[in-house]
Amino acid sequence: MLFRSARLPARRGARPHLPPHQRHAKGEQPDFEKLVKKLAESRKSRVESHIGVASRLLGGLLVWWFTATVHAATFSVTLDRNVIRVGEQAVLTLRFDGGQPSGVPRLPDVPNLQIQFAGQSQQIALNNGQRTVSLLLNYVVAASQPGDYTIPAFNVPVAGAMLPSQPLALKVHAAAAKLPDTEAYRQFTFVKLRAGKTNVFVGEPFALEVRLYFTSAGEIQMPSLQGDGFTLAPFQHQQGTEQVGNASYRVILFRTVATAVKAGKLALGPAQCAFNLHIRVGGGDVFDLFNRGVRAQPVNILSEPLVVDVQPLPLEGRPADFNGAIGNFNLSASVAPADVAVGDPVTVRVQVSGRGGLDGLQMPPLNLGEAFKSYPPSATTDAPDPLAMAGTKKFEQVVQPQSADVKELPAFSFSFFDPEARAYRTLKQPATPLRVRAAAASAAPTVVMTTTNAATVAAAATELVHIKPHLGVVVVEATPFRQPAWWALTGGPFALWLALLVRRKRAEQLVNNPRLRRRREVEKLVNAGLAELRQQAGAAQAEPFFANLFRLLQEQLGERLDLPGSAITEEVLDERLKDIGASAELCSSLHALFQACNAARYAPAGQSGELAKLAEQFATAVEALRKLEVAA
Repeated sequence: MLFRSARLPARRGARPHLPPHQRHAKGEQPDFEKLVKKLAESRKSRVESHIGVASRLLGGLLVWWFTATVHAATFSVTLDRNVIRVGEQAVLTLRFDGGQPSGVPRLPDVPNLQIQFAGQSQQIALNNGQRTVSLLLNYVVAASQPGDYTIPAFNVPVAGAMLPSQPLALKVHAAAAKLPDTEAYRQFTFVKLRAGKTNVFVGEPFALEVRLYFTSAGEIQMPSLQGDGFTLAPFQHQQGTEQVGNASYRVILFRTVATAVKAGKLALGPAQCAFNLHIRVGGGDVFDLFNRGVRAQPVNILSEPLVVDVQPLPLEGRPADFNGAIGNFNLSASVAPADVAVGDPVTVRVQVSGRGGLDGLQMPPLNLGEAFKSYPPSATTDAPDPLAMAGTKKFEQVVQPQSADVKELPAFSFSFFDPEARAYRTLKQPATPLRVRAAAASAAPTVVMTTTNAATVAAAATELVHIKPHLGVVVVEATPFRQPAWWALTGGPFALWLALLVRRKRAEQLVNNPRLRRRREVEKLVNAGLAELRQQAGAAQAEPFFANLFRLLQEQLGERLDLPGSAITEEVLDERLKDIGASAELCSSLHALFQACNAARYAPAGQSGELAKLAEQFATAVEALRKLEVAA
């Protein structure tokens, strides 16, 4: 019996029950597909929400960074105190916030008031999300006469605009019988400035020393010395101890040589020393190995200044050949060889020894005229202690006699000013005899000839020179390997192959060794830069000179220390140079070069002579740096 499935009538309003495939065909989706779609839409919404939040956050960070780093530049001038005495100093500070000066600030000219550059510093601060970079230029202000002074307003170009300041008032009282001593650290440290002599002539070198006394200190910097009208050699230093009263102090003696470049009663100093003074606080244990009871107090102390009476060189009795030599010297000379032919080189050696300014000595003029052809002289200085201002300077000059009529090297003289005798002195070198022969003719090559003419042979035996009517047979007696042509044909290809091989090996070495490649590049750069430095010094181009010097310092030290050139600062020297065996003298010289570059940025430019000394100081430092053993 067949049965049919019963169909129940659909309820009104109820959704008809259809198979899944039929419901999909009519536009409806199964429940799990709706769920997947809903989850996808939810994820999309969350992603869009996160992107929106991230974009808003990034935008906020960009706005914060922009507002923190970009702001209007401001400029202000302050004095640390407005009342001083004659012999005391006030510190004038030029502060630049948000920008740096595009040029050297022009110092005002106030009668009886000396303003000298004393260094720079940089401050970085964050305040309410704003980042502020401040440049501080410090100047020492001193007065030679009491009175009421006004420091005029500064107008400095910053970020393309001229920023003015307000004038400042300074009251100066007469010098006290004894300068007041109110510093709390005075019992722990003090500094003295002493000069070998305080009455000198223009161009006369004299010894100068700065003695720093302290109980315990660290991070001691080279002293800075104010002195308009003086040139200073790089400082040399040594350490020791000294008893002052009932207390024992550690002492660092800084020595240099000063030379006055103008006349007058000139102020020299004060000497400024900056370091961290170690002071024991809280009754700490003297056996505290970790210095937990010691506080490092930054200290910047000044010495009392000196007054140097600089007199001009007298005009009366000045010899015509005087070229600026000051001191007390002896002269000796020699000529070799004394028997030459026309055009042969003759070396004239002149030696000047004694006490005085050896660096400024020049070769005495020989006054050779047209009888000799001369070349520029060379000079070397032998001074065991340059600061002792005693030693020997040797000159060599090559000359060539141009005629057989020359019988002697003319007499010459050397003049100098003796500051002790306060008079000029002239040392004379007599004429030196010379034997000058005429230039010999070139010898003709010798050939061996044979001939069948008997008469000619007989004539040749009796005559010194015989002209042959018939040349005959020419025989050249030589082996092939003695001929230049043989070596050119056989050795040339081998030499070329060897040169190419060496060049290839060097190229491979440079490719595989970046340190060596950088060394070669820096050597070329510094050698070319040295020549440019000397040219700029001769032309007194101070601004490009110091910019070039600072760049070369960074590149040479960066190569030696395996650091980027831009990362080289004065602070890096003490940390890294000692690790590669640099001497204290080399470190001191490099410190002096850095300080000269920094001072030249915000102080008046030096003279040509000063620039030339700095160039030679840098050349000496480069030579010493290249001798240090570093990894290739």
